[in-house]
Amino acid sequence: MSINDVRGPFGAPVPESEEAAQLRHDELNLFDATAVAVSSVAPAYSLASTLAAVFVIGGIGLASPAALVVSFVPVMFIALSYFHLNRRNPNCGASYSWLSQVVHPSVGWINGWVQVWTSVLFCTTAPLLAGGYTLQFMHSALHLVSAASITNSKDIAIVAALWLMFVTFICIYGIRWTTNAQWVMVIIEYICVLGFSLGGIVKVWISHPVHSMNFSFAWLDPFHIHSFGALASGLALGVFFFWGWDTALNLNEESKDASRIPGRAGLISMWLLLFVFLLNFVAIQMLLGPSGINAHQGGGILFYFGQQLFGPWASYVMVFAVLSSTVATTQTTVLPAARITLSMSRDGVFPKVFSSIHEKFKTPALGTAIVALLSLFGIMLTTFSSSSASVFNNLVLNIGVLVAFYYGITGLGCAWAFRKTIGQGFRANLTMIYLPFIGGVALLFVCYKVISGGGSSSIPDVIVLASSVPALLISMWFTRGKTGFWSQPRVSYDTLDVND
Repeated sequence: MSINDVRGPFGAPVPESEEAAQLRHDELNLFDATAVAVSSVAPAYSLASTLAAVFVIGGIGLASPAALVVSFVPVMFIALSYFHLNRRNPNCGASYSWLSQVVHPSVGWINGWVQVWTSVLFCTTAPLLAGGYTLQFMHSALHLVSAASITNSKDIAIVAALWLMFVTFICIYGIRWTTNAQWVMVIIEYICVLGFSLGGIVKVWISHPVHSMNFSFAWLDPFHIHSFGALASGLALGVFFFWGWDTALNLNEESKDASRIPGRAGLISMWLLLFVFLLNFVAIQMLLGPSGINAHQGGGILFYFGQQLFGPWASYVMVFAVLSSTVATTQTTVLPAARITLSMSRDGVFPKVFSSIHEKFKTPALGTAIVALLSLFGIMLTTFSSSSASVFNNLVLNIGVLVAFYYGITGLGCAWAFRKTIGQGFRANLTMIYLPFIGGVALLFVCYKVISGGGSSSIPDVIVLASSVPALLISMWFTRGKTGFWSQPRVSYDTLDVND
């Protein structure tokens, strides 16, 4: 029996006759992976859904750009940890797989559980936003639906379900189709956001509209945030703004040079996103001023900004940009959830159905469909239950807490994995150990501060985190003795690669 290069979940070679269908390899280049990463973050969606919250929480106000920069720093440190851990183990489970090897299988399993449910819950709310924007665009620009449809929850849910099914179909059909769709949507989104941001700054400099303000470097000073609690809450929202770049790492098995390109795409996307977000924050504050922002806290800041910049027609463009962004981020949130569950299933600690790979499309088709169906159930639940809708709204506002949790654990895991290399090279140790450790501690502290001070609004986050423990015990009960996952030896790295 011949042995090929394919390896099992714990490093043992797999006989060719037993080799299961695999994801399509060597499909994505650096540009593709970066496009997926920046599209996953969806600047237009993030700005439309949470920009007002960043501005008003605890009086952050005009220091919002500072809160964004401060939140960028620890997340960038986590991106470094993803880069280095992926160099050693390019697995589509990403942090789930890494933590299982370098810390403990139960820690990795919990991390994977939290990531999957964060994705499922987000894909419940994002399509609803897309449904609302679709109806708004069809009414305002195309005059195809009545004004009543814009606020009709059932109509919104129907359109949301259609969008979710559409992006799920593309995800199932193939990673190349998915990436091509992301290229189209990311170009639309970034042209609109960057063009409008630059236009807003130029308009203030030239004509100084009413309520507009000149730029001040004080906006970038974190010491202008007067409350530590407000800074923690702003950081949680800031983490949400940057969430999504790690999708590129979950597509590592489908990328060219899997150990390098996905990590580089994550790092590049972080800097691109910081530039885009800062430019838009500054442009909005300059053109609208505090009064304009406070008057449109209900999620209409981006559209009001467009109207003030170019007139009523610009709001249609912004609606279309946010719609494109929301659809894109829904698609790229389904992707990592399906691949994390694929990795967990391959390891024998998640239902076997999730490891099924479509023979023609080379995608985890059944797992992708199940993730989408769970989100579809959430859409129906929020539509027909006002209490459920309130819970989901709180969850989205605080979803940065869940992201901070699994990012933070990954940062600490990276520092632990490379602990034996201390003293072999300061530069490598800085990016492999010290900065990931600082980023991990900072994000877990933000997670603690927001939950402890969030009251009832933090309950959904607590439920997601707490549910991981009984789920872990159930998985261990049914799979112990049937897989080597729970007894796998710990991995640590005591030497540096020549290119680290």
